[in-house]
Amino acid sequence: MKKIWLELDVAGTCGDEAWTAIEQPKGFFEAAVISPKKADCKHTKKQAHSEGEWREIWVQVEDKLASKAITFYKKQERVLAVETED
Repeated sequence: MKKIWLELDVAGTCGDEAWTAIEQPKGFFEAAVISPKKADCKHTKKQAHSEGEWREIWVQVEDKLASKAITFYKKQERVLAVETED
């Protein structure tokens, strides 16, 4: 299994809406949203995220599908950065 780390722009969305709106590629197994310490929300859960807010997410995919998954995520409008764990 390969871990892929994403930096996801969440500005203008509520909760995990920006993440759940992305249709995941085949081979997708698991994901976790990690709230970065330096980007804490300063609003209620019912209010939209502010401009510049982002979340770190990791996904786990089969090794043989990692390259396709990386390409897929790089094409997503809200994905700001993509890295893999070697």
